[in-house]
Amino acid sequence: MTYSVKTVHAVKNAPRGLGNTLGRLAVSLDFSVVRIAKATGASRQTAYNWMLGGEVMGVYQPRVERLIEILKAAGSADIAWGQMCKEFNLQA
Repeated sequence: MTYSVKTVHAVKNAPRGLGNTLGRLAVSLDFSVVRIAKATGASRQTAYNWMLGGEVMGVYQPRVERLIEILKAAGSADIAWGQMCKEFNLQA
């Protein structure tokens, strides 16, 4: 799954913040919004809004911060997803 050019530009031009940092990493690794939503417990729309600079509500903040750490350390979307599944007890 590859992000559309429109989405890539929207994420790149969005206000910087926690959610946009997650979005930039997701786009660079081609890590899907579906996986972000599954790992955080948020909806896909909420995850997409974060990527576009929306505020991450406090309840999601620790998980989003950890996802950012995992994505930064991972060399690929699959490695990141494997780590998230392991840490958060998710099914791959």
